[in-house]
Amino acid sequence: MDEVEDNEEALVVESYKAFIKIKEEPDPGTWPAIFSLVFIIIIPIFSFNFEDFFYGGDNTLCCGSVSIGFALFGLAAILSQAQWSRYRKATQNLANVAGIPKKIAYPFFSLQAADKRINSLVLQKYPFLSESRENSNKSKPRKIVLSQREEE
Repeated sequence: MDEVEDNEEALVVESYKAFIKIKEEPDPGTWPAIFSLVFIIIIPIFSFNFEDFFYGGDNTLCCGSVSIGFALFGLAAILSQAQWSRYRKATQNLANVAGIPKKIAYPFFSLQAADKRINSLVLQKYPFLSESRENSNKSKPRKIVLSQREEE
């Protein structure tokens, strides 16, 4: 019986570590989104020439920049969606491994986000997870050894 409980706790610890790792990762779509705004807004503003606009000039730099900007924005959306999908799957996996019923994990109406609710429910059911996380964040104080100089 103890082996089953140890195995269950090991699965919960592994699932919780994966959940925390994905939760703490930065959004990979942030920088492509920023660069896309540069290509969509900043470059066209500085490349815009009123004489070309009124006399039928060539605005290929502006159109190319906007096209690249929208492509980068699409890439940013894809990367962000992939990150969110991984986070949602880790949350669902944590709820399943911890044995939290779906009615409690995902109620019909709740003001609290599902990931935060599941995290708090898992920490209530397995309090040793919060202790292990706090211990991993704290660094052990180093011992300072002062040696006396030998005088010659």
